[in-house]
Amino acid sequence: MRRFLFAVAPFAIVAALALSACGGGNSAPPVISGTSQSPTSVGALSSRLPPGSAIAIVGTGANPTLDADVVAFMTSQHVPNAELAFSKNGTARFSHAYTYKGLAASKTSTQTIMRLASNTKAWTSAALWNLIQANKISTSARVFQYLGITKPLPAGATVDPRVYDITIADMIAHESGWDDSVPPYYDPTFAMRESALALGLKHEIHLTQYVRHQLTQPLQETPGTTYAYCNFCYTVLGMVVAKASGMSYDAYIARVASGVGVGNVFSSPTLGARLSNEVAKYYSPYTGLSAVYVTSNKLYGDPYSGDDMALEVGEGASALATNAESMLALMNKYLIWGVGPPQPGADWAREGSMEGTNTWAEQLPNGVNYAFLVNTRQYSDPNAFINLQGQIELQLNAMNRPRAPMWTAIGN
Repeated sequence: MRRFLFAVAPFAIVAALALSACGGGNSAPPVISGTSQSPTSVGALSSRLPPGSAIAIVGTGANPTLDADVVAFMTSQHVPNAELAFSKNGTARFSHAYTYKGLAASKTSTQTIMRLASNTKAWTSAALWNLIQANKISTSARVFQYLGITKPLPAGATVDPRVYDITIADMIAHESGWDDSVPPYYDPTFAMRESALALGLKHEIHLTQYVRHQLTQPLQETPGTTYAYCNFCYTVLGMVVAKASGMSYDAYIARVASGVGVGNVFSSPTLGARLSNEVAKYYSPYTGLSAVYVTSNKLYGDPYSGDDMALEVGEGASALATNAESMLALMNKYLIWGVGPPQPGADWAREGSMEGTNTWAEQLPNGVNYAFLVNTRQYSDPNAFINLQGQIELQLNAMNRPRAPMWTAIGN
């Protein structure tokens, strides 16, 4: 859920608060032919594959170079499960699922769903766009007044009066005024246990309590003036989606998903049994005190509340799970970064990253969209995930000559 920004130009708000970005690259055209519904022999893919590789591959479409790149990444970085899919001008051309045999707790199919981390925000943004278009949301509305959440917790605590000036537009644009990149470096998304205990709770903090407690936190900038990546903003925007739609967040996201032709976008539970078709395990070596069992001193794996986050509370910022193919369906109709429809010729990308999850989705200038999902973010080479995206983009950009490169904005 941490943000990575590789643009060298300031963000600009355009087209209903979308963040504009363009880019491209060139390489030799990839081989794209045939289909396969059964496991592919890794040894037959390419001489670039590591000897003795134990990656099983299933799916449709063929691109030995992409498979070789993914397998090399998975074997060198010990990645258990992965999915890669791409489309061209709205038509799916390739969808492969990868399983590291002997390491992964479950087999990956192209229908396996995985947590999206901050790529959840893309679905929240799509929901907001629908509601804006239906005139059910005014982006100029002051967000906390709109939600009817104006009283802080603890009661009587001091609130910076500028908090009540934050608009829905400010939240969409990550210009709330809360900035965790400057002191005190506070992101409430990863302080849910502390928030609960500060309020004297003996249970997981409720969503409204969580928001009311954040009202008491000082602003670092004036709302609407400074871009600062904000997980909390999209948790609040998930609440806006629920209020404006008259449905629960999950129910309205299911409607958005149906509108793009898919039915497998759900909130992943923090604890307990996995969803139907969900990958069996999220991998992280780290543990911590639980954001769910706030009075317990037992250590939990970071993907299971040990990172001080409960997905049920994070909701519109981080909670969703789906597969790579459904991310393609989303990108056919909506921007992956920002709020609005796709913009042909632009390059839009978003990374999702939290313990046990790393995801990437990108709309390339040549009409190719792609999504890549894995169920870990622990790599011996800290640049391995980003480097892989560069390799993938070289292949996919070569399908057509892209437009002249401009600024590229990448976030999560």
